[in-house]
Formats: sequence, structure tokens, C-alpha cells
Amino acid sequence: MPLTENQLQELRNIFDSCTRPVILFDDDPDGLASFLLIYKHIKEGRGIPVKNAPELGPEMAQKVNDYGPDLVFIVDVPIVNQEFIDKIKTRIVWIDHHPVVKRHKVEYYNPRALDPDDNSPTSYWIYKALKKHLWIAMIGMVGDWFFPEDKILDEFRAKYPDLLSPLIKKPEVALFTSRFGELIKIVSFNLKGKTSDVIKSIKVFTRIKDPYEILDQKSSGGKFIYKKYNRLMEKYTEIIKRVKVKPQDKLVLFVYSSPDYSFSKEISNELIYKHPDKVFLVAWEYNDEYKCSLRSTKIKLPPIINKALEGITGYGGGHDHAAGACVKIKDFERFVGNIRGQL
Repeated sequence: MPLTENQLQELRNIFDSCTRPVILFDDDPDGLASFLLIYKHIKEGRGIPVKNAPELGPEMAQKVNDYGPDLVFIVDVPIVNQEFIDKIKTRIVWIDHHPVVKRHKVEYYNPRALDPDDNSPTSYWIYKALKKHLWIAMIGMVGDWFFPEDKILDEFRAKYPDLLSPLIKKPEVALFTSRFGELIKIVSFNLKGKTSDVIKSIKVFTRIKDPYEILDQKSSGGKFIYKKYNRLMEKYTEIIKRVKVKPQDKLVLFVYSSPDYSFSKEISNELIYKHPDKVFLVAWEYNDEYKCSLRSTKIKLPPIINKALEGITGYGGGHDHAAGACVKIKDFERFVGNIRGQL
């Protein structure tokens, strides 16, 4: 059972009642789309992309409080520590679709609280509440490998027939074979790099009125967004060329370093699309850690990750077939071995 109509009405009322929110959102297309839907409805507020949600600490809480918000939204963020929540001085509304977590002092909206198997993206539920800016909502939905019901899909295809063919029946096919899939990659690449650069891109996104501004570079904002994508696409192509997939491997491990940018989500998504019979672990070396992106089509990843982390310094979790983990370099070989032992 999804979010109820009463819950959607509650969310509509909340969106209508605030005038100066802070919106914390995951740094992926679903998170950005969720932020943009709320921001464009309220026409005010501050968006903050969250890169290390479990580690949100006192400095971030202070930054939120200093803005003086009348409400704090947390959208598409899977885990937030109670310590962070306790330091926030105003009302918190958390909208998510990852495995349910229990926290105090938050109003929590998650379809999985009613149906553990319903992981419909956060942008889908915010769109259902507001019913505006469908093209933005679809970036979040398809970016999370999700197609909404036919009524919404047909409306989008009717308005943007060149972006998503009716012959495409699966979101993963849309991601890798359609013009709309390119737009999602453009969005994803603009959420990479230094926080200051990401904030610049986010500000530009708030002013974009239609997808063609970006795809056809019809405005200065669209050109700015596309230019960053084009530059990072060269780096991404060079890195993914290094991946070797052997027929006998159940688990394909790919470790790489890149000074300023992580492409792990995009690499693992493309690999699982091309090789759906494998399990992929893509690890980016950063500081003293490996930040990992895992993908599968059949094996549920969170239980495997949790067991592999036993006795290891790190954290992880996510969806059944798309998850992440962060592990200290000294523990990485053991972590990988623990995963292999479960396959």
C-alpha cells in the first residue's frame, strides 16, 4: 500500500504552509528532483545537497539553524542520525523511500512504512502531492529506475514525444537508450565535484523552465549545465573503459581513483544494465576510505552488505538491488572477501 491520499493531502498542506524552508536532499537525480519540486512550489528556501548523510554533524545543524528556517525538509536521504535531528530548532518533515528507520522529533513519510516492498522514488510522491513540473519529477523517477503508472507516463510522452519513445517499456532502457536518459546523466554529473560548484549548478537548475534549455542549450543556464556534463563525460568514458568483465566472475570488482569526482553510481548502473547476470562492486578511493556502489538484479544487497560489515569500520545500505557502502582502506580486502563468501 503506497502513501495514502490523506498523507498526500498532509504533505500538500505542509508545502503550502511554509515560506522559508531548508531542504536537505540526496545528491542524485531523485534527490535533486524532489528538492526542485518543493522549491518551485514554495518559490523560496535553501537547498543543501547531502553527500554523507550518516555523518551529518553539528556543523551542518548549525548551518541549518543559522538560516532561520520555518521548516526543515529531508528528502530522499536514507539515514540521518538522531543527534543531528536533536540539534535542529524547528519542525522537521522527512520524506523518503529507503528502508524504514525510526527517529524521534520528525514527521516521517515513507511508503515502506505501509508496504516494505514499495520503494517508489521520493520525487514520485512529491509529484503526486503537488501535481506540477512533471518533467522534473520524471528525472527523479527514471533516474531511480522507476516508471510511474501509465496515466503519468502517457502525459509525459504526449508533451515530450522526442524524449521518451512509447516503445521503451522499462526505465533502465530509457536511461541508456533515450534522449531523456541523457538528460538524467546531465543532471547526475552536475551533482559531482566540490560543494561550491554543485551549489552553482543547483541554483541554475532552479531557473530552468523546460528540458530543452539544457538538451538544446537554449539558454545561458542550459549551456552552463551542459558544459559541465560534457567535460565530465570525457572523464567518465575514460574510466569505464578500464572495467573488465570476465564470464566466470559472479562478483565483478572495479576499484578506481579520481581526484575530484566519483562516478561509481553511474558506472555500476551502466554495468548492471549491460551485464544483468553479475553482481558489481565499484569502489572509489577517497581519503582513507573506499566509497562503494553495489548493483545486482537478483540478489538482495543490504543483508549481504550488513553481514560483510560485521567487525569492520564502515557503514552501508540502500535498496535491494542498488546499494552503497563506505569502508576504511585497511578493511576493504576483508569486506570484499566477506561479500564473495555470500554469493
